[in-house]
Amino acid sequence: MPRFAQLVLGPAGTGKSTYCGALYNHIKATDPHRPVHVVNLDPAATDLAYAPTVDIRTFVTAEGAAEAHGLGPNGALVWCMEHLVAHPEWLEDQ
Repeated sequence: MPRFAQLVLGPAGTGKSTYCGALYNHIKATDPHRPVHVVNLDPAATDLAYAPTVDIRTFVTAEGAAEAHGLGPNGALVWCMEHLVAHPEWLEDQ
């Protein structure tokens, strides 16, 4: 079976999570046996419209980074991405 992937990017509030949830539900409704995996790499995500297979928030959160390092929301996101890049084994293990 061929494999496909989509990378969904965009600013906050544009419907990325809603889209991923709708696509997941559509695939499962049309082919219930097809494996589908959704990976959340947004450490500031809340109220996801899907249950991610891999979720960065189990490794690091923007809220935790902001509190621990005295950062604002943008700085916390940058810190989280730098932390992920510094620890690629976490993502590889997932």
